Amino acid sequence: MAPPGSLARPGVALALIPLASFLGPFIATAIVVALPQISAMRGLSPAQAGWYTSAYFVAAAVFMMPVSRAGDLYGRGPVLALGAALIAVTSLLGAWVADPYAQIALRLLQGAGSACVFGTGPALLAQLAPPERRGQALGINITVTYIGLTAGPALGGVLSQVFGWQSIFYLTGGLGLGVALALWWFLPRSAATAPGARFDALGAVLLGATLGFFWLASGRPQHWDAVALLLLAGLLLWAFVAHQRRVDSPLIDLRLLAPGQALRYSTGAALLHYSGVFGLSYVLSLALQHGVGSGAARTGLLLAVQPVLQTLLAAPAGRLADRFPARRLTVSGLCLTCSGLALVTLVGVTGAYGLLPVALACIGIGTALFVPPNQHAALAAVPPSAFGLAAGLMQTSRLVGQMASMALAVLLLGLLQPHSAEGYRFALAVSGGVFLVLCLGALVTSARRPAPRAVTNAA
Repeated sequence: MAPPGSLARPGVALALIPLASFLGPFIATAIVVALPQISAMRGLSPAQAGWYTSAYFVAAAVFMMPVSRAGDLYGRGPVLALGAALIAVTSLLGAWVADPYAQIALRLLQGAGSACVFGTGPALLAQLAPPERRGQALGINITVTYIGLTAGPALGGVLSQVFGWQSIFYLTGGLGLGVALALWWFLPRSAATAPGARFDALGAVLLGATLGFFWLASGRPQHWDAVALLLLAGLLLWAFVAHQRRVDSPLIDLRLLAPGQALRYSTGAALLHYSGVFGLSYVLSLALQHGVGSGAARTGLLLAVQPVLQTLLAAPAGRLADRFPARRLTVSGLCLTCSGLALVTLVGVTGAYGLLPVALACIGIGTALFVPPNQHAALAAVPPSAFGLAAGLMQTSRLVGQMASMALAVLLLGLLQPHSAEGYRFALAVSGGVFLVLCLGALVTSARRPAPRAVTNAA
């Protein structure tokens, strides 16, 4: 991929890809803190502010599989560099554009850029890293992603208060442009890994529409039209699967997701895991602040236990994935996660809130032990020509699981309508139990995953 006269260095590229993975999570979480300032200065209505926040995530979900497939067909390096450049340019423009709808459009493009990064970054790491160090490379990439998610609110708040909210966009834009140019310069030349295949445009449209309607339904779990939206999403999914079975060059090769295929179990476990853990922070935040009377700062510090442990342990877990079978690590991680959710449920039943730090520590350590090895197993289950497909499926499973988890949390709280300390405890017990069942499903799915056949690292 590197242009003539450049110094193509795979080792440098392995360091740059995690930097690209930092950009999207950082800007996505940093602007949440700055949203009141942005809304005031750009005239965003409450509804527009909601669209502004969520546009990034829905675009990332809709574009994830198409850009992953495009990376396999036309070269992953250019797609990755394009993603970093999109995040950078839209950030710089976001500091200047005044029209609210233009701001929302820029956020959609940012989400598409993030899809380019996460749909091709893990695939490129798997392609460039030696097989015996692939888990380490994936673990470092996940660690940097967690750093972006964790640092975004804190650094975004400081930048907004000291330099103004535009400084968040300037920082992301400047760093993103540097990363994009360096990726273009240092990534080694890489031909398409699926030459001769054609891009399935109709499949991309059907899948994007499916995810779009699912996202709309997940944002309205207490409204009657959510059922209609889910039914429409299911109909579109059926049409997508039928189309994939007929077309010669499908967007998703369904043979890799057939019963007995390891990729099927990795993606299924990821979907169930994220469905079972992502919405917990929302429920805990309300239970602690409204049910117990804990302050926002104290609640935030407690909830930080899980992401901090995930950040610290993701890279070591990736290294372990190079030495031990992925199934052993993922099952161990999910056992810890289930133990943490069982403790959360117990807290709801007994009111022993002192157990929450232990519960969140179990979930954080368990998630760190699960995610890198599970991603490693997914990539090991497919040939190099399908690395992009596997990476895209894993990221799509994550996004869909997160949307489903938040929708489930909102639905449960809406149905239970807690107004007292006892009410919030009961809501915590019910939510913890439901999330526990989902993670137990992930545990069973991961335990049933067959060992993947070894594949070469050739492009």
